[in-house]
Amino acid sequence: MPQDAYLYVKGRYFVAFFAGKRVKKEFIAQNLKDAYFKSFYIENNDNSSQIVIECNKGYQPDFEKQGDVVIVKPSLQMAKHKAEPLKGVPQELIAIPFYTSQNTFSPTQKFKQTYDEMLFFSGIRAFYIKNYRLAAAFFREIIKKYPSSNFFINAYFLLGDCYKNLKQYDMAIKTYESAIKFAPKNSAVAQTLFSMADIYIKRKMYMSARNIYKRIMKDYADTEWYYKAEFMLGYSYYTENRCRNALKVFLNVDKKSKFYPVCMLISAECFFRQKDYAKAVLAYYYMSKKLESINPEKFYVELGDVGIALCEYEDYKEANRVFSYAEQTHKEEIIEHIYIDRMRCDLKKGDFDDLNYRGKYILKFSKDAKLKAKARKLMDEGKLKKGDVDKKTIDEIMAKYKNDPEVVSLALYVYAKKNYRQKDYSKALEYMAKLKKLYSDSKYNKLAIPMAADSINKLLDRFYKMPSMDTIDRIYAYARLLKPDGADYCRLSWALVFTHRVGYVSKFMYDIKDELCKNTVIAKYYVEVGNNLKASDVLNGIPQQKPYIDYINMIFGDINYFNGDYNKAYDFYNRAIKNLSDGLMKDYLRLRLARVLYQLNRFEDAEGVLSQIRVRIYSDYVVYLKGLCEYKLKHYKNAIEILSNVENNLRFKEKVLFYKALSYLKMGDKKKAKEAYRKLYRTYPNSEYVKILKALLL
Repeated sequence: MPQDAYLYVKGRYFVAFFAGKRVKKEFIAQNLKDAYFKSFYIENNDNSSQIVIECNKGYQPDFEKQGDVVIVKPSLQMAKHKAEPLKGVPQELIAIPFYTSQNTFSPTQKFKQTYDEMLFFSGIRAFYIKNYRLAAAFFREIIKKYPSSNFFINAYFLLGDCYKNLKQYDMAIKTYESAIKFAPKNSAVAQTLFSMADIYIKRKMYMSARNIYKRIMKDYADTEWYYKAEFMLGYSYYTENRCRNALKVFLNVDKKSKFYPVCMLISAECFFRQKDYAKAVLAYYYMSKKLESINPEKFYVELGDVGIALCEYEDYKEANRVFSYAEQTHKEEIIEHIYIDRMRCDLKKGDFDDLNYRGKYILKFSKDAKLKAKARKLMDEGKLKKGDVDKKTIDEIMAKYKNDPEVVSLALYVYAKKNYRQKDYSKALEYMAKLKKLYSDSKYNKLAIPMAADSINKLLDRFYKMPSMDTIDRIYAYARLLKPDGADYCRLSWALVFTHRVGYVSKFMYDIKDELCKNTVIAKYYVEVGNNLKASDVLNGIPQQKPYIDYINMIFGDINYFNGDYNKAYDFYNRAIKNLSDGLMKDYLRLRLARVLYQLNRFEDAEGVLSQIRVRIYSDYVVYLKGLCEYKLKHYKNAIEILSNVENNLRFKEKVLFYKALSYLKMGDKKKAKEAYRKLYRTYPNSEYVKILKALLL
């Protein structure tokens, strides 16, 4: 214990007072935890310190000095005659820790101050070291006993602050209102109004708080109080997450206001929440020169979000400045939060090394489980965006984050992109379709549009080179679900026509960008659904020019065919087929031409045309027509043999069984004719062909 310490005992309190010195806890011996002692306190002021040791009730301290060592011992307290209370000193203040000093309570001390002044500054002293209960007692004493004191009004305002800090909010509001009523022009009124508003904010009574801010703005126009109230008005909306209202305030703040930079920062945050990154960045640029005026400890979340907005806007240099400014606080929790934001930025710009470095740091040092989970997620997203993943990794990540649409949608997009690069367009479209079905609102659907369009076009190229029903069915399904801009809906529509899927054409024909192609497809659609009149009207508006002249001739051939004018149909089909090289459309027209020849009873010519068809998707139709031609040519055995090849095709089965039965009858084989009849009856009991055969077999 320093030699110049002033030691004394006051009731249950031992006090060591040091003038001009500051002491540390190390001066206090650890054996004070004995059962006789209740507690000890240290009070440090600018130019003095004191130690207060409190004994348990029923004991009082004794002390003796042994060199620099002071030994404090408890002794049993003897009952004494109750002394008269000190006049003017509140009884609740006697023997309170920190204040049992000779200077404050010695009845023999002669004060140079008046007693109300002593009470006031003792209250100030208590308030300063956050002993608000004690401070309130001093201020109440002044208010109660010294109404004419110079300290009366200030005591009133400070008493309200004490109640506020003690969270006795009703008493605080009542006291503040009384203080303002006593002194409406006092310089403390503005600050007091802010304190009242602060209480309303803590109670989530935002409307009441905003009424006070508006009152301050009205009564203190063109002062610093006005600008603070204006900021707090907007901030109260922001606290309620009412960004629209907050922006109306913040975007009208005068640039000369010291709150202008933080107003712009919060405006940027509001735009960020609305995902309007361009406006968020613009708001930041307005205040970027005064970035250092922002308190990074209070607004590190907003600073981090602005950094992310800058990254979205690809201003990585300025984003790094914002992140670095927030990190300079050297507070671990802030640094970890900003590291997560930096990782999001790294993910955006594809800096996977930095992303993994920061992620590993958080996984190693952070104690926040949520931040660790975010870091792992961002690292997995980085792995996905890097693109070096196989199906097994994709499936693992999708299983791990099955309830996280952002990660799963990214995984689907990445794997679709990988298959697209490997030219597996069907697999790429399969994953894009999954993405669309599961996460229709995902941003990756938009990113996938060009890839989806090109994949569909590439599959159409393959289809026209090697027509396949499975291929066109897949293309149709993916195109209908994804509907990507850039897909060649003209070629897709004709592919559907040539594969006898005209009913599907209506899903795409109005998306065709080439007007001539669109009108030609629409005309063909009208013909196929039996509306020849509309088809003719559309055709009359299409110029007779290549390549659509061949399509126009084909459609006019269809119109005449369905009207029963087979000779005209034959002429139009011949015109259309004349200029075509071998391919899907030419074989489609050959099939049409063969049907016309069959109707004209030119069966051998029809068979000649059918023999030229090479596209495999028409094989069953070709076989069916050949079988009918053979029957008409009275080659019944050949007809039966040929038709048997397509007996299981439901499109032709009814007629195949009918003509087989007729062929057997013509050959005199009534038994086999009856077998064919029974098959027809079992499958199509209500068929007109059943009635005909029944009459013939009687």
